[in-house]
Amino acid sequence: MDQTALIAELELATKQKESTSGIVRRLAEPGAAAAPGLVAALGTVSRPALWGLRDALRLIGPAAFDAAVAARARAAKVPEWWELGHVLRGFDERCIPGYTAALSHPMKEIRQQALWGLQNLGEAAAGTVPEVIPFLNDADSYTRYQAENTVRAIGAEAAPLLRAIRRDGPSSLRRHALTALALIGGADSMGERDRRALERLIRVKTAQDTPDPLPDHWWLAVPGATYEGLFEAMGLHDRIPCTLSMGLSAMGADATEITDPDGTRHTAYRVFVTPELDGWRLIYADTPLRQMTWSPTDLINRLSAACGQAQFFYQDDHSDSMVWAVAVDGVPRRRYWRYSDPEWEGEPMEWETPLSADPDYDPEEGEEDDDPNATTETDTTGAASSLAIDPTAVGSRTALRGHGWLAITRPDTGHGAFRGALRI
Repeated sequence: MDQTALIAELELATKQKESTSGIVRRLAEPGAAAAPGLVAALGTVSRPALWGLRDALRLIGPAAFDAAVAARARAAKVPEWWELGHVLRGFDERCIPGYTAALSHPMKEIRQQALWGLQNLGEAAAGTVPEVIPFLNDADSYTRYQAENTVRAIGAEAAPLLRAIRRDGPSSLRRHALTALALIGGADSMGERDRRALERLIRVKTAQDTPDPLPDHWWLAVPGATYEGLFEAMGLHDRIPCTLSMGLSAMGADATEITDPDGTRHTAYRVFVTPELDGWRLIYADTPLRQMTWSPTDLINRLSAACGQAQFFYQDDHSDSMVWAVAVDGVPRRRYWRYSDPEWEGEPMEWETPLSADPDYDPEEGEEDDDPNATTETDTTGAASSLAIDPTAVGSRTALRGHGWLAITRPDTGHGAFRGALRI
């Protein structure tokens, strides 16, 4: 059966929701000779049949990759760009040399698809790192974004080659290699010189940061002027500098299982301390707080003893539970916890509004049930705004100072033990 008939058979099979694997194999059987016709047919078939043609081209391999690159270079219509893009980034390890060569293509769009294809190959593309990392400083923002995704997808497999570049050059790649090591969390095995270079890089990146609203589910706050005491108070180790985006991406994978030499298993957590924001440092330790690995009351008492003051905030959008608490110099000062008994502890603070000031307050209704120290201040972000800084209000007008930190709850764990990569 000729190629045109096979493509028609593929179209019919997809419409009837039948298996197409046999047709795909027959389309790919002629090898390189079939590639130009299959590429040309991409814009003539339905979307489901398009996936079948893509799979056939993938089976053919390098010759089909070359045909797709040539077609993309000629493509003038948006539909063709979309279809060819899906094909170009879907080839397997046999096409790594083709992807590497395509990174030097004069068309920006082909370079971007090549980066995307290497991203899809992940660890298998580790050898292409020297060709990928220059794009981390590309003039085009989307190309930079795609290069970052590619480095993160390759992950820890890239670390040995990146460290070799930092050590041996070429000099033109050293700065890019440092950025890539930061992206994959490869700072653990850096020498002191590279650590200092990374800190300089993070300072530069932080200076360019435009703060965006921060998460408001679980967080702590301590004064920026005295924050250094938090690391010992929380038992944190191996801290490394980070930007806001690095810290927030680390919270997406902030727990890891480690095994001692004797076989004992432990869970280690990663904690993110923000840069100073309007005079305060926010602390994100999502998983240990959510699992109550730490007692929030004990934690803010210890933090306030080390930093002078500490605050804890939690809100659950599902149960509508709200918690905010303040400790000063190691002593609890004020706490509100919706649904606890009692809800209020400690004397009201000067910024709190008495219940009697609430327009809906009726002194004749339920007065005996009211906590004697209750106020209207039950919202966590409202309390945070009065006490320190509301993370949801962080923005371009927020004064940002210094860089953030990532630290770990157990010694000798290393940031490389955590899955996922970091976004600078």
